[in-house]
Amino acid sequence: MARLAVAEIGGSARERGRQHGRQLKALVRERDRRWRAEIEAFMAMPADRFIDRFLAETRFVAAIERHAPDLLEEVRGIAEGAELPEDALLAAQFMDEEWWYSVQLKQRREAAGTAHHCSGIASLTPGGGALLAQNMDLARWSDGLQALLLIRDIAPGLDAYVLTMAGMIGLCGVNSAGLAVTVNTLGDLNSASDGLPVAFVSRTLLARTGYDEAARFLGEIRHASGQNYILSDGRQLGDFECSTDHAVAFTPQDAAPGCLWHTNHALANRDLLPPSASEEAARFRRNTRQRLAALETRLKGRAAPFEQAVIRETLASQDDPDNPVSVTTENADRRRSGFFTFASVIWEIGPEIRAHVAPGAPSQFPYESFRLERSATRRAVAE
Repeated sequence: MARLAVAEIGGSARERGRQHGRQLKALVRERDRRWRAEIEAFMAMPADRFIDRFLAETRFVAAIERHAPDLLEEVRGIAEGAELPEDALLAAQFMDEEWWYSVQLKQRREAAGTAHHCSGIASLTPGGGALLAQNMDLARWSDGLQALLLIRDIAPGLDAYVLTMAGMIGLCGVNSAGLAVTVNTLGDLNSASDGLPVAFVSRTLLARTGYDEAARFLGEIRHASGQNYILSDGRQLGDFECSTDHAVAFTPQDAAPGCLWHTNHALANRDLLPPSASEEAARFRRNTRQRLAALETRLKGRAAPFEQAVIRETLASQDDPDNPVSVTTENADRRRSGFFTFASVIWEIGPEIRAHVAPGAPSQFPYESFRLERSATRRAVAE
């Protein structure tokens, strides 16, 4: 089903949202329909009741109003453009947060630590450049909702390409100042019902122009969900494992200087949830560790920089059929897994900025390439 919808949006925050909602209206409404069905199947309650309770029992909106009020306006605009209830569109932004809240509400402590599956790789390149890449593994029901936003004036004078699921403000991206971010869930770290949700952290980072400013922001805020953020502006590269009140830098011991990789368990941050002995949690721990081992097997000992071909081959790896890095829909169905590779991205920072996006598992779908010129100009074109 995977197809990449591309939308160009701009103007005020509210107008950006309206354009998103209107241009991707069919997909945004389909996402709402599927998400509601998933909520009702998992929670055994009407979706509207769950949404009301989710918003009432968390304080994410207060954190957004403090750190990213413009993005709250953008969400309201998406709801207007897609003609959907504002509360439902707002709750839908909290993807990682909705997962751990649902688990807590059902008192399913045995499931803790089994959130999304993602694999990230990054490398500095000569001449002030970098490659940041990841497979974004999401719930199987999201297939067909892949979208790439070209956001004009994400901040004054700054444009960005942002990978997203239709109806969400964003997942990860790269801006025209040459700052890029990738993300992967760390479900074994502590979360907070009054922290800033992941989507709003990512979008706020992409409104920054430099690495130091972005890294400082990660250390200043309270985080709603355990998450790993890889950042680079082409001169500096960092990996930050973020829990409620801690942003801890991580570098793989076996990586060459200027190179790193990560999956879905904390390796440096010790602000951990109590471990679960459930079979489900054990499967997750095996999955994330075996994917990390697959990355290490291909990347350990390689001198910097990683070539883009090596990154593509690594992200397309299916060396371990039970825990592949690249999870096709067929593989997910065969293993009865709830997750598949929703998209694979490579953000290329150099004299020009390039976004390479595969709308699904990179072992199955080719990358589509887009060019974003540096901040002084305003033109982005598909190659």
